[in-house]
Amino acid sequence: MLDIVLLSIGFLGLVIAALTPRSTIGGAVSLASFSAYFFLNEHTEWYTIIIFILGISLLVFEVFIPDFGIAGIFGVLLILFGLYQTVGDLAQAVRDLSIAFLLSVGLVIILAKKGYSFDNFSKLVLTNNLDTARGYSSNIDYSTLLGKKGKTLTALRPTGKAVFDEVSLDVLSQNERIEENVLIEVIRVEGSKIVVRRVVEDE
Repeated sequence: MLDIVLLSIGFLGLVIAALTPRSTIGGAVSLASFSAYFFLNEHTEWYTIIIFILGISLLVFEVFIPDFGIAGIFGVLLILFGLYQTVGDLAQAVRDLSIAFLLSVGLVIILAKKGYSFDNFSKLVLTNNLDTARGYSSNIDYSTLLGKKGKTLTALRPTGKAVFDEVSLDVLSQNERIEENVLIEVIRVEGSKIVVRRVVEDE
């Protein structure tokens, strides 16, 4: 039972690292849980751990490279093979992986409803050939948002998500924690950083 819990926590940590600003915490939790999982199975060979890590890497690659397909399939197969070589039981490996995946999908749905997305992490992946010669700029001008009001999609601690005219953006509160679904106003724009404050009702 403990191995299922550790494997599930590992995948949940990956989801947190990918979807939320808590990428460091999520990554640390994931690494610790996966390490504990393999440590629990004392007879694990090094090559099974390498296969498992490769599978995770392909799965992450699939998430951030849309419509690729093959990487995700091979990733799942490698993860499953790594688990099978670790526990020595294919049925148990399939069961453990299925439970971990279902819990991860559930967490993705919950976080997506709260306004989180893969946008932050996917900025690290070059998915389109956009350059200045084709009329694109690497810096988005958010100066037009100055003074605009919107609502928080997530709590700002101090970073989080807010929506302006149905567009979800990453914002930063000014020295305060702002709860979800609170009216805010953009008070400063510094490059790609959008600084907001809470709007008091009598304003």
